[in-house]
Amino acid sequence: MNQKTSIRAARRRSMRMATGIGAVGAVIIFGSVPAAAASGTQIVTGSTSGGVLSIAAPGALTLPTLVAGSSTAATNLGSLSWTDTMNDSVVSSVTFAATNLWHAAGAGLYIPWADFTITVDPTPTPNAMNTGAAAVVPPGSPYVLAGTPTTDFGTYSTPITLATASATSEGTWTMASNQIVVAVPANTTPGTTFTATIQYTVTG
Repeated sequence: MNQKTSIRAARRRSMRMATGIGAVGAVIIFGSVPAAAASGTQIVTGSTSGGVLSIAAPGALTLPTLVAGSSTAATNLGSLSWTDTMNDSVVSSVTFAATNLWHAAGAGLYIPWADFTITVDPTPTPNAMNTGAAAVVPPGSPYVLAGTPTTDFGTYSTPITLATASATSEGTWTMASNQIVVAVPANTTPGTTFTATIQYTVTG
């Protein structure tokens, strides 16, 4: 009696094993990996760099020929982009200022920044991976540059704000359609080369 009981139990264990093998065989037929391999774990890790506050703009700009007593055609200021990934609560903004167009001190030898009109690109383009609210352009464009009048080539006008982003906005934005028009005074010395410096500043 004890012997028969042992035989029955052995048969039952063998059947279960056979059923288990059949299931594994079915998985193999369908092209899946063995069960042991499927239960493995794959760990993926990554890291991010520290926050960045940066700005990039063309290194040089050439105006049309300056004709005394008339205004230049609108000239594109090139592609401006800035990045704020500081992850802080400070509202970021980007500003524009300029020096006089300068050749030398004296009547007709420089063109004051008060003769510059800046038209701001109304829609900064966000990077696809930006987060938070989009950067916006405040009302006021076009701007005539202002500030305390100077007769030098190193003082900047009062900055104008090109765009602002919210305290939770992070990423990169581009403005590609900012423009400048220069109203050239009638007493401007002809055949003279004038140079000025544009200063962009990003805060955040």
